Amino acid sequence: MLGSGGMGEVLLAYDMLLKRPVALKRMRDEGGQDAAEGRAAVLQEARRASRVNDRRIAAIYDVLDLGDELLIVMEYVEGETLRRRLGEPMPVEAFWDLSRQCVEALAAAHEQGLIHRDVKPENLMLTRGREIKILDFGIARRMPRRGAGPAESTTTTELYPGPAGTPQYMAPEAHYGGSIDERSDIFSLGVVFYEMLTAQHPFADESNEVVLDRIMNRAPRPASELNPAVDRALSGVIERMLARDPAQRFDSCAAVREALLAASRESGAVLGVPETRPVPAPRATPPKPIARAAALGFALIALVAAAVGVWRVLSSPRLPAERRFAVLPPVTPGASGDFALLALGATELLAGRLIRYQDRPGFQMATFAESYDEKAATAADARKALGANLALIPALEQHDNRWRARLELREPARGRSLGTRVVDVPVTEPFAFADSLYHGALALLRLPAGARTAELDLGVRGAGTLRFLMQGIGRRRAASADDRRRAIEDFETACRTEPGAATPRMWLASAELGQYLATKDSSWLARAEASARAAVSLDGGRAGPHRTLASVLGYRKRHAEALAEYERACALDPTDDEAWHLWGRTWLRLGKPDEERKVYEAAIARRPHCYKPRWWLAAWYFYNGHLGEAKQAYREMIRCAPDLATGYASLGGLLVLDGEYDRALGEAYFWLRDRPDQARDAYRQALRVGREEIAARAQRGSSVDPMIPANLATLLPKLGEPDTARIMLADALAADSLNAMVQYCAALTCWQLGERDRALDWLTRAVAGGYPVVWLRDSPVHREWRGNPRFDSLLAGAPSKSGTAPSPGK
Repeated sequence: MLGSGGMGEVLLAYDMLLKRPVALKRMRDEGGQDAAEGRAAVLQEARRASRVNDRRIAAIYDVLDLGDELLIVMEYVEGETLRRRLGEPMPVEAFWDLSRQCVEALAAAHEQGLIHRDVKPENLMLTRGREIKILDFGIARRMPRRGAGPAESTTTTELYPGPAGTPQYMAPEAHYGGSIDERSDIFSLGVVFYEMLTAQHPFADESNEVVLDRIMNRAPRPASELNPAVDRALSGVIERMLARDPAQRFDSCAAVREALLAASRESGAVLGVPETRPVPAPRATPPKPIARAAALGFALIALVAAAVGVWRVLSSPRLPAERRFAVLPPVTPGASGDFALLALGATELLAGRLIRYQDRPGFQMATFAESYDEKAATAADARKALGANLALIPALEQHDNRWRARLELREPARGRSLGTRVVDVPVTEPFAFADSLYHGALALLRLPAGARTAELDLGVRGAGTLRFLMQGIGRRRAASADDRRRAIEDFETACRTEPGAATPRMWLASAELGQYLATKDSSWLARAEASARAAVSLDGGRAGPHRTLASVLGYRKRHAEALAEYERACALDPTDDEAWHLWGRTWLRLGKPDEERKVYEAAIARRPHCYKPRWWLAAWYFYNGHLGEAKQAYREMIRCAPDLATGYASLGGLLVLDGEYDRALGEAYFWLRDRPDQARDAYRQALRVGREEIAARAQRGSSVDPMIPANLATLLPKLGEPDTARIMLADALAADSLNAMVQYCAALTCWQLGERDRALDWLTRAVAGGYPVVWLRDSPVHREWRGNPRFDSLLAGAPSKSGTAPSPGK
């Protein structure tokens, strides 16, 4: 058995008269009048095909009508079908020769008046001599005259009960029963050429109905967009071969060959030079004494290699016992825009796989979003902004048809390199590239690799799907208006190439949510929900789709529904910091702060070595007026992240608020007298930075931090912008009006705007919510407030700190 298909089966047989192997195609006999007519048509057309004499067409030697069986005796061709070569895009240099052979072979059939009608990779054989042979003219038919009417031109559907051929490769007219001629074969060959260059089918889908719809109504994406090695001239030739209207296609194989020749000249190639590969000489079996010596030599080499490996392990720098790790944005020297974005997406996917090791004691990691948003370009930046004591610096490049990467692990405190790994993979193997980056990083971090693969971790199988996914993620991170639009297009393409994969739909939902946040167009929010729900339905066992759906539901103000999705995401992936934090914040939006605290405590219990859950809990204690617990939580945070400045700054601020001035240091630049210019400059700089952060968060779809507009609202009156101050304050209160710090900022803003009663209302609510009274007593901010009966009554409960509090005049 050599193969089988819809029409029958092909067997390897032996011609006993001529002493040669042959391929014997046995046609199925389903019975009935239609089957009898079909057998007669096959017999007639096969006999015609047997008269074609060309070395690139597998010859038909005979047709045997045995009554109950129809046998076609064909040339047996040793080699492999072209299908075996389409797992990855074919190098353009190889394509030129093979495409020429395909066109010339098909032209030879057309010259004899035959249309193949089933051109596909399975019927194109690549011999051991690297020549193309077209197989299976079993359903070929006589070419009609151009312009012949229905009575003169028998259609494909009239010969058999269903369309003859393979639906994914049939021209539109073959599907709807139009006139079939050489242009129909040219369309099918265009589909094959597209696959050769991109490793993707232009119309493929699991449903024949969708295939038919795409063939009839959609132009495929240009091959040059899927494979950068394909120039526009070559891509244009294939686009014309795939034109839906036969009148828009090439009218002959000779015209196709001329177009390919012109395209090859533009690219600098020469059409017709065969691809050559060195064939290794057969390995001779050595005599036994030599074999024994060789075995001893190999054993010695193995021992030396093992010794070198042990030496490398023993001599390599030691890693910190507590690893606080960050993956920095990639360096892409001299890269094109598209590759730079693809490299950015590949690095984000790498970071997403590595962060799952946070469930191991002694390892915690910043998210890639944090590294990117902080613009961390060096290991020192990673330490300063993220508290990292290890930083991975990836450098990615594309050379010709290969992707190359250099991963370097650096220790910021000592400024030294702890090791490097180099990756070099063909661009046609994105999964191998992703896995090589992953295993290289794990080796540098000395973490166990396990059996996980990119295919399992990312939930996609197609190489093209992964490329579009990486590129779309990079565009989404870049976050310009054009990048947001094109990221959505990339994710939509990934969804089409692999309709059953959840991951592309999850990223599509995230991109659509980002578009909503940037444009405030509610239709994007509806689309994001639909995409997120589709992702969950496709694979409910992944955390990402649940977290994405929860985020969308949060923006739709359906917080109760979002809670269930966040809880599911955290159960599936306990290392997902974003899911944990947003789960807690959702409880706050529902007015249940105690439930929020329980979420953070659960995260700490799950990963006690990580600082972020302790940070969230410390902030919760502070906002809810538990200063003693907040100080202790910040100390625990510092213990888990001793290189992170945020913990020290937060603890210092708490000590000041609690009146422990002898234990805290701070900068009070704008409280110095006679320095108004410096103060205004500081306000303007703070305003610029705050607005940039608000815009950046909106573009990347991050949750709103109410403290940013709240603090900006307190600055704007000093700069003479009262109306803008009111707008900022309204935004802050809309985000979190129950937050004691937001309420305090509302009090400061209203006081400066002359709304004294409203200011005291907000201040009273802030104190009731836990804002420290001692800061009202001691802060120079409140000089003008003193003497107001409502303010003085708030100060009545302030503790006395003899000898520590500054006098009001200082």
